[in-house]
Amino acid sequence: MKSIILTTKALALVICLFSITASAQYETTIKIQAMEMAKAILAKDVEKAAQYLPPKLVEASGGKEKVLVVRDSLNKFMQQFGVEIKKITIGNPAKVISYKDQLQTTLPQITQIRFMQGTIVIESTLVAISEDKGKHWYFVDTNIYRSGKLKAALPGLSPELVIPPMKKPEMIPDSQ
Repeated sequence: MKSIILTTKALALVICLFSITASAQYETTIKIQAMEMAKAILAKDVEKAAQYLPPKLVEASGGKEKVLVVRDSLNKFMQQFGVEIKKITIGNPAKVISYKDQLQTTLPQITQIRFMQGTIVIESTLVAISEDKGKHWYFVDTNIYRSGKLKAALPGLSPELVIPPMKKPEMIPDSQ
């Protein structure tokens, strides 16, 4: 009897350790890929940044070519008016949820945008989705796709996924 209890406890410990290790592996992959996406955005590499958009959102937006054209036009518009994304900081992912053959989580993002005589700091949340057991992650900025629009575009999101409310952007004027 004592042997069965010890075996059960050992098995529970192994399962617990495996879960923690798998979760940590997801967190590392999510953060690396989110930072790769941020780097592509900063470099204005539209092709690379588009690799991190969920295919369903790309389809809903008219396909990859249209997404690339719109993003390229946005980059040119920003350049014309002296707007530049200066820095993107990616935070740590929340708990990874398995839901409807997907892994899902959220992670904080802070974007600093140079605009006229100052910098705008925008705190947002990225929704991260993997359809291949955590090998590749897609990201959606909840400032672009607000809650209702996001759930309509991605109906497979888990109800357990916590998306914090949007924060008001902060304007930091340049020193005179």
